[in-house]
Amino acid sequence: MSKKPAAKSKTTAQTEAKITKVAKGEIYETHHAEMLEVTNARLKDEGDLGISFEGIAITFNGVTGKAERSKTTDRYYLDNLARKLTKAEYDEWLEIGKREAEATAAAEATLATKAPAKTTKPKTEKPKASPSGKMSALDAAAKVLGESAEPLTSKGMIDAMAAKGYWQSPGGKTPHATLYAAILREITTKGEESRFIKTERGHFALNGKTAS
Repeated sequence: MSKKPAAKSKTTAQTEAKITKVAKGEIYETHHAEMLEVTNARLKDEGDLGISFEGIAITFNGVTGKAERSKTTDRYYLDNLARKLTKAEYDEWLEIGKREAEATAAAEATLATKAPAKTTKPKTEKPKASPSGKMSALDAAAKVLGESAEPLTSKGMIDAMAAKGYWQSPGGKTPHATLYAAILREITTKGEESRFIKTERGHFALNGKTAS
């Protein structure tokens, strides 16, 4: 008996409203979590293939920590577009990519200088308290992921942590990006013993827990 696909959240359903037109310079996320920039907004009806337009793919280089646009223009289809990104959302995507690259580089450098660790039985980590007596951001993130029925973005975790009173940003401009990097660093340094797993770009779940 096949498993029922997880129901989409209201927010996801809203952001996936059908797109009927595009404008030059706009940036879109596809249903496959790819980024595209429109270079020619003139739409072309290609019959069964759908309505197409011209654009270039945007990828994030994890080594240089910068976004890179493809050198050649390609043809894309409106049906493949999930949502248009605002400038703030695109800037957030860039910031997360930069933090991910920094976290990966730092974690790899740490691993390179460490002696091979002895194989030990994984320990169950207890939430560590911050100096104020409250949970740390990482422990609070693990807690909200344990209470969530589906993977969350770092921004979603920050919002849930604040709403439930587990942890609140002391005033940083991009707490979600900082949390993203911290989670990625734990995954890279601890491997299978990490509390977190990355399910897709920007989304995390607890290690050993799958979305219902």
